[in-house]
Amino acid sequence: MNSVKPLQWVGIGLGAILTMYFTYTHLYYFGNVSFLGGILLLEVLVASFWKYDRRFFVLLMIAFLWAGLHVPMQGAWTSGRWLVLAAGAAVGCIAWMNAPRRPFGSLHLIALFCICTAFVSATVSTFLQMASLKALSLLLLFLYCASGARLAVLGREGRFFHGLLWGTEIAVYITAICYFGLGQSIWGNPNSLGASMSVGVFPILLWGWFTSDVPGVRLRRLAALLFCTYLVFFSGARAGMASIVLVTLIFCFCLHQYKLLVKVAALVLALIAVTGVFAPGKLDTKLGDLKDALLYKGHKDAGVMGSRRTPWEKSIATIKEHPLFGTGYGTSPTGVDPGLSFGPVRSDAATNREHGSSYMTIAEWVGLLGGLPFVALLAVTVSNLWKVCAWMRRARDPRHYSIPLAMVVVAGLAHASFEDWLFAVGYYLCIFFWFCVFLLSDLIPDAVNVPGAVVVSRTSRRSPADFGAVVPNR
Repeated sequence: MNSVKPLQWVGIGLGAILTMYFTYTHLYYFGNVSFLGGILLLEVLVASFWKYDRRFFVLLMIAFLWAGLHVPMQGAWTSGRWLVLAAGAAVGCIAWMNAPRRPFGSLHLIALFCICTAFVSATVSTFLQMASLKALSLLLLFLYCASGARLAVLGREGRFFHGLLWGTEIAVYITAICYFGLGQSIWGNPNSLGASMSVGVFPILLWGWFTSDVPGVRLRRLAALLFCTYLVFFSGARAGMASIVLVTLIFCFCLHQYKLLVKVAALVLALIAVTGVFAPGKLDTKLGDLKDALLYKGHKDAGVMGSRRTPWEKSIATIKEHPLFGTGYGTSPTGVDPGLSFGPVRSDAATNREHGSSYMTIAEWVGLLGGLPFVALLAVTVSNLWKVCAWMRRARDPRHYSIPLAMVVVAGLAHASFEDWLFAVGYYLCIFFWFCVFLLSDLIPDAVNVPGAVVVSRTSRRSPADFGAVVPNR
């Protein structure tokens, strides 16, 4: 034992000498902002690995949000987010294999087939390198969701959802301050604002408000929920408004909260009536403008879906040209010359365009044959969603941790019918949605009430009582 210690000190001394020598001979690197940023990112990654289950999900969401928001140093995270995702997937797999864990299920197997299909479709793409890297990003996302995401939540559900509620509240208040106080559109275009608030925030806040027991906490969450709803309305995003209406209807219907629906409808009508009494002319103008903005989006001559018709027609034409394996995962060639500025890891007008629906997008990318695994993945997701909703109808208990995940999935599937983000891994909402999808498969309640059937308890699931079930009110 005593002979080992001197050798350890010698090793430490040699390591220190080599470090100082390397630093001295490469001092010019320390004047490079990108180099210093890389060192800082590595330090942050190492710190997040130290408490991987507690810290890494927060770092991952910050990285992708920072890259997608209009904030200072946005460009630094455009490339850095991929390093964070790759590191998270690799460390998550290693940690998952070395920890007591649940087995993989049908959802994970189908996700593997989706990854294989994405790589096969990349081989037929005009932009082979870009399509391959896009498929690689899908692989990293699904690896993290199947391993690191489960480590972040399973066994510590109370802490995770408590932190998630705090995060959604903070996001709403910061957004409101930036838009209404500072006049800064940090989310970029209105559709991004509507998508983020309606899919990533509203379902969580609705569940958190409804399950709060402490009056002060309940009031605070209600205020955040109302701000979130107004932000979606302010964005003018039809898909976002439809998503929050659908989530509210399903949430109240499954929990038998019909009075809440009546109260919401009465509140909306009361606000309209008060506005009509005090400013009837202004109300007529607002309703007319709202009708044109929401129903027609500036395409009144083309009808209600005029803004989506052209992208849908282009996607259908492209699918007919490439029916089997599509144009390549993540790429939709438009016939535009990429020019000299084209890069293999960056989408631009030559490799991507609007499709008007995530389902049209994936059908064009991987084709009808290649789309079968993705259809199966969505079918299993809807099946898990149905199980949770059936349990809610039977138990009438809003406190189970699967419920907010299910509501996020409902909002995401509905919203993705009119926007292109569902399989765009670089988008922060895509990361959060699939995070919720994979976790939902692990947190499905034990018993599903099916009339005339025998209730079966599965040993691989947990009951609400096992989770502590009540949302923390701190």
